[in-house]
Amino acid sequence: MGSVPAHPHHSENPRRKPLAPLPEELSGPVREFVTALRHMHGELGLSLKELEGRLPASRSSLSRYLRGQSLPDERLLVQWGKLSFTAEDRLPDLVKLLHRANEAADAPPEDPPPDSPPPDGTPSDAGARPPRRRLRLALAAAGTVAVLAGTTVAVLALRASDSSDTDKPRATLGNTRITVFNAEKSCRGEHVRSCSLGLAEDPYMAYRPANITGRAYHGDVLRADCRIANGVTVTDEAGGHSSMWFRVLRDDRRMWIPAIRIDHDQVQYTKLPNCPD
Repeated sequence: MGSVPAHPHHSENPRRKPLAPLPEELSGPVREFVTALRHMHGELGLSLKELEGRLPASRSSLSRYLRGQSLPDERLLVQWGKLSFTAEDRLPDLVKLLHRANEAADAPPEDPPPDSPPPDGTPSDAGARPPRRRLRLALAAAGTVAVLAGTTVAVLALRASDSSDTDKPRATLGNTRITVFNAEKSCRGEHVRSCSLGLAEDPYMAYRPANITGRAYHGDVLRADCRIANGVTVTDEAGGHSSMWFRVLRDDRRMWIPAIRIDHDQVQYTKLPNCPD
């Protein structure tokens, strides 16, 4: 699928810095999507600072999207596209490209031959933990994680966390109240484990049992202090998905809840700041 052309009547905005060329190693569907995203962004004539004021994303996150280092969620992409003059025609193709890029990013990397040393020269048993918050340019698995809570949450293994980040005192969090939302209507009046929604320890890791440190139910009110826009993407039972996460307090610990699990109006009109990197 070809990239979407820029608006023919666009004039350059002198305040905006030109984008650096994409790295050669960025290829396939991810490169195709980022190229189309750059065309759309080029039409706007807005600096990242100006764009930050109109979208629920920080300048650093927007910059990573435009460099192909991470992928935006679909909701952010739609908001971004609606700032342009040709959003109605452009967005369907952009969304399709984003889905293909996410699928490519989720694909596991090919294993090197058994006798081949790692490309960086380190021992094969180094066991180092890969860095978070970056989409590997080799398209390693780090993209969309779809979670259907109606069946998955029923088997979540809750565990206590010893992380110092989750043991912060209550006073360190803000007082913004958010309401938990469950897309599964049959669970909205039930407080049983199968209807609980997981609260994660790390929004940049897969939303799976090993990353769950707490739970909440539809209608619960939590206190939040900040948000991020580039965590793992979570999909709910209704097909909505988002990579935005809110940092909340639960049981006197810091945890994270996906924005797709929060009252939609509170997400759309939130004034919470971006969490520090």
